[in-house]
Amino acid sequence: MVLIILFLILFSFSSAEEYGYKVYKQYCASCHIEKTDETTDNLSLKAPPVNVLVRQIKYYYRTRDKFTEYLIDYLREPSSKKSICKPCIFRWGIMPPVKDITDEEIQSVGLWMFKNFR
Repeated sequence: MVLIILFLILFSFSSAEEYGYKVYKQYCASCHIEKTDETTDNLSLKAPPVNVLVRQIKYYYRTRDKFTEYLIDYLREPSSKKSICKPCIFRWGIMPPVKDITDEEIQSVGLWMFKNFR
């Protein structure tokens, strides 16, 4: 019985992460690449890479819950006042609000980001 419960818990986290990645692909990937490497043309980027954003957000919001709370607030009404990455604002400007995404979808993509990037 304990093994079944453990399996279900692990499976639910895995499927939540997979769902978060699907949300990223649907709403975020057209502007935000996952990460840069030595072959990336940084001048052609439309927006900061996810790994840069996660590093900045985790510096201020170290728990998963605080991280996703920040994402929900920022994605609903992005502003320079809420931004924690001023160089990103200087380079790319304020991102437009993401109107069609739900809080649950933001939480899922936040979980995926929090677990997969440092």
